[in-house]
Amino acid sequence: MKLSKLIENTDVKPILFKEQDIKGLSEDSREVCTGYLFFAVKGFKTDGHKFAESAVSRGAVAVIGTDEKFLKKLADKGITTLLTKNIRKTEALIAHKFFGEPSKKLKLIGITGTNGKTTTSFILYNALKNAGFKTGLIGTVEYITLKSRKKAERTTPPPIELNALLKKLVDEGAEYVVMEVSSHAVSLSRIEGLNFQTGIFTNLSPEHLDFYKDIFNYFLAKYRFLKYITPEGLFLTNSDDFFGSIIEGTKKIRMFKTLSYGKSGDFKIKNIQPLIDGTLIEIAFNNKTYHIKTNLKGKYNAYNVTAAFGTLLNLGIKNPETTFKNISVPGRLEEVYPDIYIDYAHTPDALENVLKTLKEIYPDRKLTVIFGCGGNRDRHKRPLMGAVASKIADSVIVTTDNPRFENPDTIIEEILKGCNLRKTVVIKDRKKAIERAIKENKGIILIAGKGHEDYQEINGEKYHFSDRETVLEVINDIKRNS
Repeated sequence: MKLSKLIENTDVKPILFKEQDIKGLSEDSREVCTGYLFFAVKGFKTDGHKFAESAVSRGAVAVIGTDEKFLKKLADKGITTLLTKNIRKTEALIAHKFFGEPSKKLKLIGITGTNGKTTTSFILYNALKNAGFKTGLIGTVEYITLKSRKKAERTTPPPIELNALLKKLVDEGAEYVVMEVSSHAVSLSRIEGLNFQTGIFTNLSPEHLDFYKDIFNYFLAKYRFLKYITPEGLFLTNSDDFFGSIIEGTKKIRMFKTLSYGKSGDFKIKNIQPLIDGTLIEIAFNNKTYHIKTNLKGKYNAYNVTAAFGTLLNLGIKNPETTFKNISVPGRLEEVYPDIYIDYAHTPDALENVLKTLKEIYPDRKLTVIFGCGGNRDRHKRPLMGAVASKIADSVIVTTDNPRFENPDTIIEEILKGCNLRKTVVIKDRKKAIERAIKENKGIILIAGKGHEDYQEINGEKYHFSDRETVLEVINDIKRNS
């Protein structure tokens, strides 16, 4: 595609312009090939302008950046250079155009919120497939097209990768794409230019405050997602959540339809009945009552199912209440061995929901929880998670999660400030913590915080570690030695 066409309707201003036939896009100089357009993104850890000349040496025919002084020096060497005020937004808009505006050729469903994004996305993905539609999924666990699956590096991938993925789904014949939209994706303009037919807000509780500083800035990032909903689209918000009710209260200022779900919502949850093999949910909408049977457990999952149900009903899917059987969500209240569960819960609210669910399912069984907290993130939540674990579980084992560049001992000390120390032990080695719980406990075990993840991040390195694999390894060792 011609460079002049790609920069139309952007704020890009040429410093030195030569028409180029752009063969590809990249913000990583190591991935540049002949004919590429290079985006010199100034990030949080490094500045892409430093690698612009390397990108040119690899075949980049044009460079877009924000450092005018640097770009002028590059232009003096005869290189096509372009200036923009917002490199991330410009990159996303150009990527969407370069790949043929794929979001306009798909029915794109976006889900945002603190907890429940992944579960709701898998519910919708499975329900749409159960209804016979060709569906893709982009989210925290993996990116799924009609012909491939790829482990996710980010909840919402960067714009070039994201739009290439959407184009692949278009080329494969997909009709629907269910996509998790993180707050960072909105704040860093990864979804700029995309068109969402449906949006869902699940809930909001403190997270990523290392980035946003306070919960109100965090909420505004989630709220800004609404601007990407098409005028004929639908936005579903959780009316039982404080911030969800704020979104509901502003619905009159928007062109698209906004509906709510919850115990007092437009999609009214009238009854939640726990079953041995799942949950029965009763939902009322427009003077009609629907009964949904799902294999998913927990009252909080009733909200995720209701959001998905409202989406399907609005999309005109026939008999959507029949599509929620055999829903699989990796690492979310997943029973990896009888009486042993793993879950991704890594916020106080999420941990509380999962622990309460297990207590409801097994009221007469002892409940042990193993968890830690990530390093270099949200220090305020550590004692809160300790308090939640101590309040609900009978036994607490505090261990490591992803300490990243932080001292694991410091993280554990901050968790312990909220714990009931009489029911808490510390086992820093996560494998040994799991091993002890399995060997000594005769009740229910929840291993929280990592869920589907198969690594631990320590001092900038990722080491293979899977809670699921560790459980099965310990069980097999016990069987061999018994």
